[in-house]
Amino acid sequence: MLCTPALASDAKKPAAPVVEEKKFNYVEEEGTPGRSGYVYKRVAREAYEEPKQRPKEEPKPPPKPEAKDSHGKPDAHGKPDDHGKPADAHGKPEEKKKDDKKKDDGHGGGDHKEPKKEEKKKDDKKKDDGHGGGHGGGHGKAEKKVEPTVSAVYDSAVIKLDGNNRPLTPVVQTNTYADYFLCRKTISEKYKKTVLDEINTFADRMGLPRAQETPCMIKVAKPKTKFPGAIYIEFYVDEKAAKECIRIGECGATRLAMLFPKDKTGVKSKDVYRSYVLTDEHKYVRSSFCVSPDGKLLGEKNCYVALHPDWLFN
Repeated sequence: MLCTPALASDAKKPAAPVVEEKKFNYVEEEGTPGRSGYVYKRVAREAYEEPKQRPKEEPKPPPKPEAKDSHGKPDAHGKPDDHGKPADAHGKPEEKKKDDKKKDDGHGGGDHKEPKKEEKKKDDKKKDDGHGGGHGGGHGKAEKKVEPTVSAVYDSAVIKLDGNNRPLTPVVQTNTYADYFLCRKTISEKYKKTVLDEINTFADRMGLPRAQETPCMIKVAKPKTKFPGAIYIEFYVDEKAAKECIRIGECGATRLAMLFPKDKTGVKSKDVYRSYVLTDEHKYVRSSFCVSPDGKLLGEKNCYVALHPDWLFN
């Protein structure tokens, strides 16, 4: 290694600072003598001053906002220009007057003429959407009504149901087992008469009271029932039987037809069979009948059994 010689002209290096040894305050006691003859004593704790409460300082006033011009920006044009006049930077007074004339909308003077009454009426007709003017929700176009979906399983010419196979009319009554809708505006009068005539034909054969024409109800079975979602057309022998069936779901004299679609998807056909049930609590009678879409009696049994002859319990 090469060593550089020290010259007299070189600056003197500062001397290393002397580190003073820390002195300890020992507790006044005899102490414990050690092997080397040194007596060990405990170091006394340093005395610290208790913290003093500082006076509460008043909050500083908020900084003043910078001056802004009419456009919401800091005005950097307020200084005088080279000619001693305040710089405008937004146009000369003459140009500003011209701009004011152009911007005038007819409500504050100017040379802008008001539109004619005929033209104004045409504009109002275009803008008015029936809700008090404006853009009309869709620039003057009336909003289209969303048409409900139609059932893919049941023929709408016979019974009008939506995509979930429920009537389009509101529910008039509900109980634990089903929701009830009025037949009116849901099934056609011809189909209603056909079902009522077939019910009374079976009632005459069984020697039971006939069903009345009114009330006529469409019943939709609720979930967790024997046939959830099933569609029924229900009639009643009298007013008392109607109240018991509709309100509490207890029908002592049942007169109903369950609509049984042959194709549950409706892809192949919309043929709907009619599965009838008639009961009488006084005579302890209960019978089922199945009728095809063209009105043929397939047997005194449920339509599911009639359409599945190889069923286990047939």
